Amino acid sequence: MMRVRLAGIYEWGLLAVLFLVVLHAPISVGFGNLFPDYATAIKAWKEIILGVLAVIAVILLTRRKLWGVVLQDRLIQLSAVYLLLHLTLALILRGDLQSIASGLLIDLRYIGVFVLAYVAVLIRPSALRRFVGTIATGAVVVLGFGLLQITVLPDDVLRGIGYSKQTITPYTTIDSNPDYVRINSTLRGPNPLGALVAMYGTLAVAYIVARSRHQLRRSLAAAAILLSSVAVLFASYSRSAYIGFLVAALAAMLVMRRISRKATLIGAGVVTVLGIGLWQVSHTDWYANVILHEDPESTVVSKSNDGHIESFRMGANRMAMQPLGAGVGSTGSASLYDDDATNDTIIENSYFYIAHESGWLGLAVFIALFAGTLRRLWNLRSHWLAAGVFASGIGLAVIGLLLPVWADETVAFTWWALAGALVVPTSGIIGGRHGKRTRKQTPARTS
Repeated sequence: MMRVRLAGIYEWGLLAVLFLVVLHAPISVGFGNLFPDYATAIKAWKEIILGVLAVIAVILLTRRKLWGVVLQDRLIQLSAVYLLLHLTLALILRGDLQSIASGLLIDLRYIGVFVLAYVAVLIRPSALRRFVGTIATGAVVVLGFGLLQITVLPDDVLRGIGYSKQTITPYTTIDSNPDYVRINSTLRGPNPLGALVAMYGTLAVAYIVARSRHQLRRSLAAAAILLSSVAVLFASYSRSAYIGFLVAALAAMLVMRRISRKATLIGAGVVTVLGIGLWQVSHTDWYANVILHEDPESTVVSKSNDGHIESFRMGANRMAMQPLGAGVGSTGSASLYDDDATNDTIIENSYFYIAHESGWLGLAVFIALFAGTLRRLWNLRSHWLAAGVFASGIGLAVIGLLLPVWADETVAFTWWALAGALVVPTSGIIGGRHGKRTRKQTPARTS
């Protein structure tokens, strides 16, 4: 009985994190505003829960004698190497203690979620279905509030719970142009929002492509999520997310290999229409502001494009000069805790970001882990969920060229939790190129 209870606590604790993480921004700002003395602890609520769950995972794996299964998995081994490398570099390079602690949490928390989700499904294969349901519920919250922001809510509605320039701005604009307001929904900014809804939209595409007409009700729900994702994505004005979603959606359709000649022609027609439409608006204010971010009438001296270019150049130069990296907590929000840090520690490219924190070896280990995860998802591509997570991973990899996409907990937790749950040998996902089940697998209903 105790084992059942402990396994249940572990699973539901992880599900709670996956749902509440979509509300992390309003939770941290709102409660941090009410209890300013505990603002840092409130921001770390999810990491605290994950730490407790990690202890429970150790107990469960020990009691059920599953350590052999876990430690033999190459992806878990790479995760452990990534963890140990960060801890070693933190001890060797040192630096400001608060920056190091914050950097370790940011760099390793999504890897922790990946491993914890893996363990949860290893212990209870049926947990996969609840993971999907929880993330779908979170999607409804994010998309629903985003649609309300687009339609009826005032731009500064979040100011009422403490959003400000000192915490999280309630909304942003393109180069200070009030005609182009970028919404946040429940995330910390429009770019993370764009990345997250691109993932939601890709999963919806994979589901729609895979399902038959007999699944009409669920297909309509998926279509609603897809349309909502496109609307919210558009309102985020995130160019990197635009590109990432197009790449991911195309990848999802190609991976499923269920595109008829008619659908291919229709898709080609849609792409042609979009191309013509983009050419038609190429001389409009919308194109100048949203696509180019170069409004000729703008009086803003510092342009976002210049910032992206400078960040890319700085990240590449620092990576070339620092084989060991600059140390854990040396870039991003973690570096702001260091009194000696300046704004030039902000690196927007995910790969340069990782290299800056953990050096060439850290980047190599991460790429090996990410590529290995994608490869295993590819092997499971006959199932819509694995195909959707694989395709969305490709899209996020593209977005990562322009944004530190894994530094945002909501995006990172969502993708890595699904990936970790799917790559377990006992997850129940139908594997193999032709969708054959192995004798030891028990299919879990995920739709």
